[in-house]
Amino acid sequence: MTDAIHLPATAASRSRGPALRGLLVAESDRDISVRVDGGTWTFDRRDVVRLTADRGGADQREVQVDIRPGATADFTRRMRVELVDRPITLAPEPSEALGDDLLAKATRGWAATLRIAERGGVTGATFTFRDGINCDSLD
Repeated sequence: MTDAIHLPATAASRSRGPALRGLLVAESDRDISVRVDGGTWTFDRRDVVRLTADRGGADQREVQVDIRPGATADFTRRMRVELVDRPITLAPEPSEALGDDLLAKATRGWAATLRIAERGGVTGATFTFRDGINCDSLD
């Protein structure tokens, strides 16, 4: 999974926000990996502006990492895997459309990208509860 951290290119280093703090888990000529509460960030060494030791014992090296604006990083998170009879999948992110109005707005946006014309007199998306299952549909 690749994610981008966007920082203002003209900001002074003190206004970029706090450095990333975590446990240094890997360091090579090419990459630096830092474990944080939610997972592990891996940065290209060229994107790291500063790497400073924080606190920690001999076995654990806690660090602070400052990265350059526009850097691209990989983020890996640990998850528990249950063995079942189907392939491993991740649940989709929950929809930002909560309620009829937001669902209708999201549906209009989706329909516009697919060039589906709205029919007059039809409300578009509906939210129903059928047989104990939530469903949304275009009527």
